[in-house]
Amino acid sequence: MERLRQLAVLALVFLVAAGSTCSLALASTDAGELSTKKNQLGDIQTQIEKIRKTVSKYRTEEKNALVALQKVEDKLETLQANIATTDRKLRNAEKQLTQADADLSAAERELTRATREYQASLSGLENRLTELYKMGPGSYLELLLSSQDFADFVTRYQFANMIVRQDAESYLRLRAEKDSLEERKQDIAERQAQLEKSKREIALLSASLDSEKKRVEQAMEDRAYYLQRVQSERARWEKELAEEERQSRELEKVIRELQARLGKSGQLTKWTGKFIWPVTGGRISSPFGWRIHPIFRDRRFHSGIDVAIGTGTPVKAAADGYVLMAGWLNGYGNTVILDHGGGLSTLYAHNKSLSTSAGKAVLQGDIICKVGSTGFATGPHLHFEVRQDGSPRDPMSLMPAR
Repeated sequence: MERLRQLAVLALVFLVAAGSTCSLALASTDAGELSTKKNQLGDIQTQIEKIRKTVSKYRTEEKNALVALQKVEDKLETLQANIATTDRKLRNAEKQLTQADADLSAAERELTRATREYQASLSGLENRLTELYKMGPGSYLELLLSSQDFADFVTRYQFANMIVRQDAESYLRLRAEKDSLEERKQDIAERQAQLEKSKREIALLSASLDSEKKRVEQAMEDRAYYLQRVQSERARWEKELAEEERQSRELEKVIRELQARLGKSGQLTKWTGKFIWPVTGGRISSPFGWRIHPIFRDRRFHSGIDVAIGTGTPVKAAADGYVLMAGWLNGYGNTVILDHGGGLSTLYAHNKSLSTSAGKAVLQGDIICKVGSTGFATGPHLHFEVRQDGSPRDPMSLMPAR
């Protein structure tokens, strides 16, 4: 960047020296050396154009990286919430499964007891029925007829029936309890199987979420690293850009000095106070003043006006003057600068081609270049500036009505 400033100053000072000592005619004699210096300057400024495009690229990448990182962070937050919910479900399933195991164990113990009592009752009933069968009807009748009186007969009859009825009731009760416990055991076993299945499914989901979380965390780490690298590169290139803009301000100073020296040489006529439009037709696509830069997307001062018009349209000198510069200039691309005397100059930028050279005198209306989109431009247009003593002035205040 420092070398660029030195070469820019050298090239312009060379013109000053030529104008002050040998007149503009001598300046054209030294055009060979001046052309060499301009070529060197053009090479460096081509590199500067690439740097500005790099800055724009890194700003876009930074914006995209921030959006991508935010999306990953949102996804991670959702995953963490899902993992927390799944963990709660897993703990609840394990708790229910533990309770089901306990219930099943208790039911099995109850069923074992009821089965044992049922078997004992059944065995007792079978034995009693067997004995009654062995006794036969006669024995049962004998038991009743051996009663001492009618009351004893009734008592014996009721007692015999009660024993049989109690045995039957006990059997039926124990059988119902056994059947109920078996159903309960079956229900608990089915619930246990369902809980085991749910636990496996939740565990698989939990493992999947954990794996996804690790992947997202790695992606977030990668994107954060990428963002940091992009921001670092963007800052580095912006520093280079700031240096270039500082040199642009120095160029204004050099132009003022150049105009002062050329003015003292008596070579320049005074500006007549009348401009013409440098192009015929077109529309003003960007006025003079503060704006959002169409490429770099930041707020910058627009030091001229942009006239959108087709590539190759002839560009005319707005007034009589001398060519201070005709060559490549930073982000301006192919540029012509005219001095009109009295500290007033005009600049014509982003041209496809140049039709004049430094040191030449031009008349108002002479074709000096053709419209293009070189340098930092989003499309074909003429960037037109008016400067008074090197400082930008709104061209519309000097231009005739269209």
